[in-house]
Amino acid sequence: MRRKNAHDKSVADKNYFHLLWSGVAGSVSGSLVSPSLVLPFLYLALGAPQFIAGLLLPCVRAARLISEIFVSPFLNQSSRALPSVIIPNLATAVALSAIAILASSLSDWFVAALFLLIAVILGICNGVSNIGINQIYGGAIDKARRERIVFQQIAISGILVIAVVWLLRDIASDKDPYHRHIVVLWIGIAAIIIAAITLVGTRILDEPSDRGDTAAAAAPEHKKKPSPLKEVAKGFRTGIKYPWYRRFLLARLFFLSAELAMPFYTIHAATFHLSTKHSLSTFVIAASAGGSVGALVWKQLSARSIKLTMILGCCVAAVSATLALLLESLGYAQSIWVYASVIFLLSFGAGGVINGRYLYLISMASKTERTYLVALGDVVAGLVGVAFAAVLGFLAHLQDERAPLVVLIALNFVAAFMAVRMIAPTTPADPVHLKDAPRD
Repeated sequence: MRRKNAHDKSVADKNYFHLLWSGVAGSVSGSLVSPSLVLPFLYLALGAPQFIAGLLLPCVRAARLISEIFVSPFLNQSSRALPSVIIPNLATAVALSAIAILASSLSDWFVAALFLLIAVILGICNGVSNIGINQIYGGAIDKARRERIVFQQIAISGILVIAVVWLLRDIASDKDPYHRHIVVLWIGIAAIIIAAITLVGTRILDEPSDRGDTAAAAAPEHKKKPSPLKEVAKGFRTGIKYPWYRRFLLARLFFLSAELAMPFYTIHAATFHLSTKHSLSTFVIAASAGGSVGALVWKQLSARSIKLTMILGCCVAAVSATLALLLESLGYAQSIWVYASVIFLLSFGAGGVINGRYLYLISMASKTERTYLVALGDVVAGLVGVAFAAVLGFLAHLQDERAPLVVLIALNFVAAFMAVRMIAPTTPADPVHLKDAPRD
């Protein structure tokens, strides 16, 4: 028995190393191939139809949702966990390479079609790998290490993104905006490949000491899962009878004004900085810094009040849009570092909204009902999100780049009001669940 325990500890130690650095590389790549900032910026640099830029992030999220719902019943065996993460990562790298290599030689509408196709592929791969990584985390390391590794990954990846982008920002000196900024995407592709390779060697333990709620939901011994449509239908029947969930679901739709806002800031920023040297690198640094600082601040605040976390996140997002318009009216938006403060604030505020509403649902829903309520919320927000982005994209295309920001300011404040009306949770949420909170 002692020999077996010692062996399991040795395997768990190795697993921790693999998961830590694979997670760090994955988080770095998430910042450098972001469908909310990097892909729209590169898309706009190609001069393709503007309104499509706002659809990339919702398409990624919708495709991720669909893949998670339909693929999860087939990935409930531990032997499929590693391939379900490594293969989608490599497929993502190949798909993004197609943008880097082919996009500049295509006509505008073919560019639009290519970016939308890649967004869907990214979402599908993201959904499949998310299910697999949940299994790996649940069966490869114990709960205490899972909680520690999440915040280590956030801290390390935030520092690495800033350092790598800053050091390599001068690699591309091409006069063409697209080729000047494409270096960011290539670094992100390399990080995706590193994340996949680093994960090789991870082993699922036979009997992890403590799986926790999230891991248990995707554990190897997970039994037959209800059909996707039944999950959504049961989520509706379950959620509609709870006043707290009805308010939460309505508020979540308005939270999209913070969660899906970044592409419209990108459109606005591109009018000033599409040809500015190092502009994309600077915005990536600002967004990464905002997310990293936000992770630390919101973690502390959510331990005291999840409602306040969501309220303040919405207000910060509103302030960021107001600041963008104010800087333009005062003539300061042409300064790359001044505009970067807008990106920082939005990334900071959106993190509070996303993590707050995720922890809120965990705190309010029982373990047996949580899956169904999450499924319903994801489906509703996914469908509305695509329509929301399409409307704002057309508004930017038909009016001007400032129009979506004006709408977002109003919606952000409405979202804050909706958060005020939500019923306060009575139990604190386990911060380890932040690992599964939605990312770009």
